[in-house]
Amino acid sequence: MRNPKELKWRDLKTGIFFVLGIGFAAYLGIVIGKNTSTFTGVTIVKIMSKDVNGLTENNFVAVSGKKIGTVSNLTFKTRENSLYVVADLRLRNEFAPLVTRDSKATIRSLGILGDKYVDITTGTDRPVRNGEYIRLVPEGGLQASAAEAITKLNTLLEKLNSGKGPAGRLLTDEKMGAELQETMTNLNKTSAELSKVSSDLSNGNGLLPRLIKDKSLADNTSKTLESLKNTTAKAETVLERMNSDQSSLGRLNSDPALYNNLNRTMVSLDSLLTDMKRKPGRYVRFTLF
Repeated sequence: MRNPKELKWRDLKTGIFFVLGIGFAAYLGIVIGKNTSTFTGVTIVKIMSKDVNGLTENNFVAVSGKKIGTVSNLTFKTRENSLYVVADLRLRNEFAPLVTRDSKATIRSLGILGDKYVDITTGTDRPVRNGEYIRLVPEGGLQASAAEAITKLNTLLEKLNSGKGPAGRLLTDEKMGAELQETMTNLNKTSAELSKVSSDLSNGNGLLPRLIKDKSLADNTSKTLESLKNTTAKAETVLERMNSDQSSLGRLNSDPALYNNLNRTMVSLDSLLTDMKRKPGRYVRFTLF
């Protein structure tokens, strides 16, 4: 036979769990009612875009940072041969008058990598009616820049992993990596050789180090080069005069008639000297008194 006290304690435990269950169910009902507006009226406002940037159902809708509704549905719609996504924004009626026809909606992120939500900037026109559209504008500011940077970084990583571009080839092409390593080795050798040449110039005893260190030798060398330059200039002047028509050599070079006359004169003079050697008596006579 069961103890009456034990039965009463068992009944008490059952009653406690039953009350707690009812309380928890009531709490869930209140929370769900707040989030889904089950117990209040709602107004559906629509936005449309080719890209909703990861917006999903049940993301919240806010005005000035305060939640006024949720995203209830996402559907596709074709317009002028282009595919769009239509998002239904489920607004609680108590906040719906804040959203006017000229309001602007923006899809934003909670932080750089956080969940998406719809932020509405109010206007001055009349309040929207159920089923009407409001304009969706792109997100700006730091978050948009960060998102763009992340997109570019992902694109860069994809190119690197696929071996596209010089950097990608360096990561994936062993032959190119070996060639680059060889090039770097050659550069190191060249750098070492240049360092040695520089050291020899600073510490050596040859002509070039002496020119660098010895100021008097450098001055003498500079004077010698200057004299050579002047001599070269004078030689060029003489050559120019010889080639000009004002000098005898220049006229001989440029006047064929003068050259031919001089040549004939030389031939005649040579014939005369030859004849004088053979017959000197014809030209030289001696008279004795």
